[in-house]
Amino acid sequence: MAARAGIESKRSFLMALQAAGVAAGLGWDGLNEDAADMDWLHMIASNETARPVIVVDDAQLLGEPVLDFLGQLSASARDALTIIVASRGTIGLPLARMRALGFLVEVGNGELAFTLAEATELVSRSVGGPIDAQTLQDIVRDTQGWVSGIVMACDLYRREGMGKSNMRLTGLRPEFAEYFHEEVVGQQTDEVRRFLVDTSILDELTPSACAAVTGDENARKMLDHVFRQGLFLHAIDQEHSRYSYHRLFREMVLGRLMDRAPARAAVMHRRASEHFAAEGQLPRAIEHARLSGSQDFLAEQLDRLADPLTYSGYLYRIDELGAELPWSVLSGHPNLLLALAWRRIRQLSFASAERLIAAASAACGTQVACGVLSDHEAAEFALTIRHRQVMLHAARDDMVSVEAEAEALLSELGDGHAYLSCTLLAQLMSARRELYHFGDMLKLEAETRVALSRPGSDFASIALKASVAPTLMAQGKTQMARRFLDEAFALARQLHGDGSGVAALPALPLAEMLYDANDIDAAAELTESYLPVVRQWAFADQMASGFLVTARLRAARGDLAGALSILNDAHLVAIECGLLRLRSIVVAEEVRLLVKAGHVEEAERHFLAGDPQIDGEPVPTLRPTRRNESIAIAWLRIEMQHHRLGRARKVAHRWLEFVKRSGAIRSAVTFELLLAEIAVLQGNRSEARRAVRAAVEMAEPAGWVRIFIDEGEVISTLLTEAYANGPDLETPADRFAVKLVSLMRGGPRIESDETEDDEFGLTGRLANREVDILTMVGGGLRNREIGDRLGLTEGTVKWYMQQIYDKLGVRRRPQAVQRARQLGILP
Repeated sequence: MAARAGIESKRSFLMALQAAGVAAGLGWDGLNEDAADMDWLHMIASNETARPVIVVDDAQLLGEPVLDFLGQLSASARDALTIIVASRGTIGLPLARMRALGFLVEVGNGELAFTLAEATELVSRSVGGPIDAQTLQDIVRDTQGWVSGIVMACDLYRREGMGKSNMRLTGLRPEFAEYFHEEVVGQQTDEVRRFLVDTSILDELTPSACAAVTGDENARKMLDHVFRQGLFLHAIDQEHSRYSYHRLFREMVLGRLMDRAPARAAVMHRRASEHFAAEGQLPRAIEHARLSGSQDFLAEQLDRLADPLTYSGYLYRIDELGAELPWSVLSGHPNLLLALAWRRIRQLSFASAERLIAAASAACGTQVACGVLSDHEAAEFALTIRHRQVMLHAARDDMVSVEAEAEALLSELGDGHAYLSCTLLAQLMSARRELYHFGDMLKLEAETRVALSRPGSDFASIALKASVAPTLMAQGKTQMARRFLDEAFALARQLHGDGSGVAALPALPLAEMLYDANDIDAAAELTESYLPVVRQWAFADQMASGFLVTARLRAARGDLAGALSILNDAHLVAIECGLLRLRSIVVAEEVRLLVKAGHVEEAERHFLAGDPQIDGEPVPTLRPTRRNESIAIAWLRIEMQHHRLGRARKVAHRWLEFVKRSGAIRSAVTFELLLAEIAVLQGNRSEARRAVRAAVEMAEPAGWVRIFIDEGEVISTLLTEAYANGPDLETPADRFAVKLVSLMRGGPRIESDETEDDEFGLTGRLANREVDILTMVGGGLRNREIGDRLGLTEGTVKWYMQQIYDKLGVRRRPQAVQRARQLGILP
């Protein structure tokens, strides 16, 4: 029974049914279209010759009388026949009882939609030959399991695409659009068609969204009806009434709306934008505002939603949309202007940020004068303006201004501005670090915990933790810093994905921490991923971490030219943005690498090119900064190479006393090592060893390894000498020192490691220096003679021999040589 074949009433249905039964030899000659329902039911139920199977196609076209008859038939004669009803969507048959009794088999859209494998097989069979892989993927993706669509696409390919490499079957082809129009939309009532058209602007349909767009409070009823009718509406979550149109179907309906009634489409988009804004679905709200085609409406929505969008991590989207608006529209929306200023600050575009802040202030004044803003709203807006000004100081690395203004503003903000408080606190912590004001850092750490617990601080916590961590690292509190960076990095990737500019905020300080702990591979992975995007969001701290770690990694691989090239890039960025501290940090690293490579004159040229602006000796002044520290370190290295050791020692001591007094432990380790190198040049190895021991004791709790390794052979030798008497390894500092010696001499950890035993059959591999000593022992040389040849003290050689004994599992020199020959270490 094909409902399309002229079956318009119950009478025509029964005529067709009788003719079909007679043709099948069922003996229904005595029945006709005028027979009573009971006669039909009796005849069918009492049929003894065969069990009829009645198939009704396109049942959605049948009227209620026919459906009532089918319902009676299925209920009273179900044991005597089988009824198969095919319909687009559900129809008004009473099925609940049959469903409960288990006499019903239901096949819905979900079961009919082809899986990827099924669609692929159908395409392959229908085409009858090889098909381009990309074309196959396009067909399967576009049709979304819709079988008729797959068949039409295959037919198109056979007719038009066989042998053509550039054949395009994707998107809304005219054949698809014609099908949707004639077979779906054209069959509906005006009310349903109007609903389909109006809601086609939505990528996800819910009752509330449909009601907002159509202006009909009964939209839920219509949404359910459309779904039941199978009008290419898929259930995303049917329990919570979340649906979406088939992509191609929506493209057809929406395309016709935009072509024939663009003004109507604009109204729908405005309604949708306002609805989603009220629901807190901000990205959807501003996307519909954009699609409305009205620049004024888009600017109004961006202005109204600027703060919540910024606080939830969509500042980049405000910037993208704001860039489409002319200044004549922008200039009247102060919140939008401040959001754009914040974005420019994060991108280090200072002149543009200043202009936007000034325009926002002027727009606010205009709105106050016109009565648009109340005095209270104007006061709140003034706090945001001050926030942007402090952030501009921070971006310019003007930490004196940040410290002077941030704390006062924090006290005025109170608890109601989580995002502003977090970002201000982050920069205040950075300012305190740069100015060595660690005195009330515990208070700020407590305030940090409070700020992170406030509602709405999630996104802002990324920047806060990324800024707090370097301050904690400077104090040697690496465990807390690592926790903050890991948490911020995980959240940034969750919100914005891997490789995003937001994720670079914690990723690059984390890379520096990993490098310091000698986790080279992990540090390299982070810098490779996040240094290229650092300028999307980062300030000087993150850029310094990224550039320095990348350069140090290249230098550690022996690529001095590559390291200097990276630092040159950083130097150009610092000059471009006027970041003096970044510039001094970069210059200090250039000087270190060049001096270590023996290029003293070139190091001095780099130092002077960095415009150090020093008059006399760079001792810590009344208000020293970390920029001054970087300049002093570079100056010290050059002075040492010129053997102006008295001046160098005095400056290094002054800085050491200052940084230890202020609590900058990381800096104190650096100056202790510099003093050790100066003492060696002065011939005072005893003082040098004391300095190295002091550095080890300060570095051990934080796990700083690379700071020793990067200083090179002098520090390596001093470490060996400092522990030449055979340390008992009872203290953490002693064990840390032994680990450093092993790493710097090219060997693994001295402690046994079962995973490494197989390589030599030892309790630990011998370092290169240990093999050299053992070779000389095999040649009959005594400890003093070995020390003279290698430039070591006799005590140092004894200490090395003890390590060799432990690794080889022996206690005497002849046994050590014999064991090494057995293992193939010595010839």
